[in-house]
Formats: sequence, C-alpha cells, structure tokens
Amino acid sequence: MRVYKFDRKPLRLSKYLGEVFPELRYGYFRTLLKLREIKVNGKKISADIILQKGDVIEVYCDEDKLLKFNFESVFEDDNILIAVKPRGVSSEEFCSRISTTLNKPTELAHRLDTNTKGLLIMSHNEASSQALREGFRKGFIEKKYHALVGGALKEHLDLKAYLLKDAEKGIVTITDIKVNGAVPIHTEVEPVEGDDDGTIVEVTLHSGKTHQIRAHLAHAGYPIVGDTKYGDFELNKVMRAKRQYLTATRLAFHFPKGNKLSYLNEKVFEIKRDF
Repeated sequence: MRVYKFDRKPLRLSKYLGEVFPELRYGYFRTLLKLREIKVNGKKISADIILQKGDVIEVYCDEDKLLKFNFESVFEDDNILIAVKPRGVSSEEFCSRISTTLNKPTELAHRLDTNTKGLLIMSHNEASSQALREGFRKGFIEKKYHALVGGALKEHLDLKAYLLKDAEKGIVTITDIKVNGAVPIHTEVEPVEGDDDGTIVEVTLHSGKTHQIRAHLAHAGYPIVGDTKYGDFELNKVMRAKRQYLTATRLAFHFPKGNKLSYLNEKVFEIKRDF
C-alpha cells in the first residue's frame, strides 16, 4: 500500500499520482479504480476525482505490476547511497521507492523539500545512520545549493537568524531575535551571476532546518524564484516560473579520523544546477 497526503491546489487524482507515483501505469490505475482498491479519506472510490488540500490517498496495488523505479545514483556502497531526488516527490517517498527497488534497507539521513531537486544521502545500516546523524549535527557534512533569487545581489551574505516552525501549518518564520521555541540558523550566500532582475547564488547550509534556505533568503530580501510559499508571487508571475529554482548541488564530508564513514572525506559529489 502507498499513502499520500495531498497538499496542493485542487488537482485530478490521475495527474497527481502520475507525478508522485510514476511506476503506477495509467492502465493499472484505471484497473485499481474498477476494483475499488484506491481510497480517499478512508472511502473507496471508483472515479478519477478532483483532490482537495488535506485529502489522504491510499493505493492498494500489486508491487509486481508496477513499472520499475529508475533513479539516478551518484554513489553507493554497503554503507550509504547518494542519489538525485527529482522535484515533485517527497524525500520519504523517494527513499521508500529506492528501498523497494533495491530490496535492501534504505533510510533517509536528511531531507530535501518536495519541490527541491538534488543530492540526497541515505544509509543502508544502523551504524551508518548514526554516523550520518552525528555528521549533520556536528557539521562534518558540507551541503551546498544553487538557487535563482529575485533582485541583484552583489556581495557575499553571511546570514544568521532564528527559525520558528509551525508544524500544524507547515510553515516557518524567521526572526532576527530569539523567541520562545525558535532555533538558531546560519546560511551563507555567494552571488555567481545575474542582473538587476535576478541572481544565481551558491548557498552553503550550516544548519539544516525545515525550509531554511527558502525562508531565510526571503527574509533577507532575496526570495527564490518559483517558491510559492515564501517567494514573491508577482516576481514568479513576471519570471513565468513554473517550478522552484533551487537545487542541492554539492556534498563533501569532513568526518574525524576513526569515524566509520571517514573514507568519504576523499570524495566530493556534485551535480549541475538545472537552470
């Protein structure tokens, strides 16, 4: 069974599943509807309905009848897997599909936003999971992103602030002073190229909190183009942005000697931005 929580504007079920569950062929989707093997909010359905925000979709399918899930692997050994997560799929769902395809335990080490493409680290055993958790907590793992932001950024920014998460609403707020429940964040931004309308920047994430890059850049006056939650809606319209211009492009490791994953220190993993 696959479970999805719909959090977008109204959209037809078949189109949504085509994006988040591409292994489900349309013909097999129609068969599941006839067999009433799909539920929305706990009720069996037999029609290709329009989904509303908050709907929960359950798909009861035969894994053997699904298309093989293809993904871009950048590195894999017995301990970890680094793959390129596409836009439009959650990190959890991406990892779950990979685990099913490889038929081996695969656990997320961190997360990327659903609409962010880029390098995602997963582990294949508990010892590696622990080493990666420690690595992120202590700053042994270097993460860089590229983004297209609105406005002309001419100089390096070293941004420090506080992030307050509202889990119920699924949003975060950035403040310059510490408030109850807020955690410190640190984001570095380096302009790469651009003009008065927009700038491509390289972002170094020193603390990996929910929506940190998107919210922190918007707070600093440089919203990411295509961001529909923290971005500038008029800018998105002018730029005709159909997607979020943010890609996780680089990973490097700085584990201390003796750490289970210190052999990764000799490697750097990079992909090109797709904008």
